[in-house]
Amino acid sequence: MSADARPGGARDNLVRVPETVIELDVSTPWEPPEPPAPRWRPPARWLAVAAALVLALGLLAAGGPRPDTGLLFTVDFQVLRAQASGGRVFLARYQLTSPGPMIEARRATDGAMLWQRPAEVDQQLIVAGPDVVILMSEDRTGRGDSSVLLVLDAATGRELWSRPRVTFDGINARVMVVEEAPEEPPGQVVYVAGDDPGVNHAGARPPQRYLGLDLRTGATVWDVTVAEGSDVNLSWADLYQAQVNRFDVLSRTGQLTRRDARTGAVTATYQLDWSGTSAMFSAGWLDGSGRPTDRVVVYPDGERGAVVYDLTTGRRLFRWPGELNNGLFRCTDRLLCTGTGGGLDALDSTTGERRWHLAGPDGVLHFAGDRLLVGSWRDPVATGPRVAGIVDARTGALVRTFTGWYALPAGGARPLLWRSDDKRTAVLGELDPATGLITVFARAENWFGNPECSADGRTLACVVVGGMSVWRLPNRH
Repeated sequence: MSADARPGGARDNLVRVPETVIELDVSTPWEPPEPPAPRWRPPARWLAVAAALVLALGLLAAGGPRPDTGLLFTVDFQVLRAQASGGRVFLARYQLTSPGPMIEARRATDGAMLWQRPAEVDQQLIVAGPDVVILMSEDRTGRGDSSVLLVLDAATGRELWSRPRVTFDGINARVMVVEEAPEEPPGQVVYVAGDDPGVNHAGARPPQRYLGLDLRTGATVWDVTVAEGSDVNLSWADLYQAQVNRFDVLSRTGQLTRRDARTGAVTATYQLDWSGTSAMFSAGWLDGSGRPTDRVVVYPDGERGAVVYDLTTGRRLFRWPGELNNGLFRCTDRLLCTGTGGGLDALDSTTGERRWHLAGPDGVLHFAGDRLLVGSWRDPVATGPRVAGIVDARTGALVRTFTGWYALPAGGARPLLWRSDDKRTAVLGELDPATGLITVFARAENWFGNPECSADGRTLACVVVGGMSVWRLPNRH
């Protein structure tokens, strides 16, 4: 067994540096503090001699305290993807000696190697839960659009089970939710000259089979077949961790059936004053909070815009004339929002009347009661959602503004931000939406491109241009 394959091996590329925590009031200009002076590092030969002396004297060398906030470790190159979960960081790394990636599990606190195993050339890491790691590869033998899923034990890397010809939808504490691949590939909507791109199109809707598979064994826990022409909408507890908690089925007769994604059981049924084919519908919040909602937005096939219904009574409330690409989403208990080229509109969820318009930002990046963190994905020079400020959703007033900050789409309960310090470095911060204060917890080196990040509890892992850094987030009680 090579040194890299042993638990605790491959430490030569790990760096552990505690960082400074700074509270920022962004209402006044701010410049990041100077980095701490470089610490003297003894030559490796001196360290080896000292370690041998400690062992010879029979002494127990106790490690220093773990930094409460800041950089924990780095993996400097060849990282393709990383995900934090359950006290571990799982990553896929490119290999020079093999066509497929290497899948690794490292301890989140210090980067110690827990296990590693090679993957096939077309396998990719798609999600890691506390108990399992899921790899996916394209099914090249099937006629439909499907995948082969391979499930590993998160603690050991041992293969648990695999399943071909399915499409991955998400996981939860009990099952993996998948769709069985159709016998024939689904049709595509093709636009020709003269077509109105604002008209909704549903495409073919053959019967669809959804399965809940036991995470550890792959056994079928529940099995639901959705009738031809029906539409399905998934609801997420955490979209970035693919944690699906329920799914709604809207039939051609207007019946909406709500199911628990853990058990497949029906939890509620509603009848809308509508019939037809849905090109898309939504009945939840963008942040996947699981908060109750009393509105359903349906985009009818062959029509423009959407129709909003009262979920409890099924009564039609109003028609919205916008386009599906700029669709309505729930942003507060009383408002539906939509982003347009000119900014953000908030509509009364009962009448459709516009309550306010905010010029510039076209999206909501985080929901916190009557405080909305707003920004834009349409900045041509941005490497991620640009953060504009905090809006009081009751009035539409911009109560805080931010300059040069971008959102880290990483999941978790707290909005994480970054901004460039210079061409090579960035500062990372955590925002308190209630106060507008940013806690800067790290300075990131070699921050050249678009970061891909994953947050789990107080662990944040980011991959930028092949290098991975892992930080410990500030403690919020």
